[in-house]
Amino acid sequence: MPYSEEKRENGSAFMVIGWVLVLFAFLVMFFHPAAMKLGQIRFEVIAGVLLVLGLILNIAGARVRARSR
Repeated sequence: MPYSEEKRENGSAFMVIGWVLVLFAFLVMFFHPAAMKLGQIRFEVIAGVLLVLGLILNIAGARVRARSR
C-alpha cells in the first residue's frame, strides 16, 4: 500500500514540475519582444525546449499516477 502512495506522489511531483516548466516557457515568450530588439533569436528555442519538456513531464506524471491506482 505505501508503495502505490509513493508512486502517486511521484507522479504528482512530475506533473507539478512539468507545469512549472510550461509556465517558464510562457515567461520566456513574454520577454521575447525585448530580445528581438537586442538581436537575439534564441528565445524561441529556449521556450520550445521548456514547453516540450514540461509536456513530457506532465504526460509521464499522469501515466505514473494512473498506474498506481
